[in-house]
Amino acid sequence: TEKGADWKEWSETRVAELLDEGTPVYVDFTAQWCATCQLNKKRAYPPEVVALMESKGIVALKADKTSPSPEIESALAGLGRSASPVNVLYVPGEDPIITPELLSPDYLTELFRDEVPDPEE
Repeated sequence: TEKGADWKEWSETRVAELLDEGTPVYVDFTAQWCATCQLNKKRAYPPEVVALMESKGIVALKADKTSPSPEIESALAGLGRSASPVNVLYVPGEDPIITPELLSPDYLTELFRDEVPDPEE
């Protein structure tokens, strides 16, 4: 089994539901044919990043556009993007944060640590 984040299937509805519940969401708009996406997958999510995501209560959703998806294209257009990879952090009540295309564990650690409030105990 692939270690790493527990990716669930993306939908606009799911993002909205999670944000309504006060849950931060991290979305990976990806595709099999996207070389940068595959590189990010290999290097950006080591166990410490995954552990941080879990401790912050971040839900990871994968929007896979290997097969064309009007819903994904529309979401990307809404973010002002068209090409993969696009990774977006949604924090309830904040504007979406679009990451750089090439991800590093250090970048993600800082992003999640600084932008996502700790869950209330």
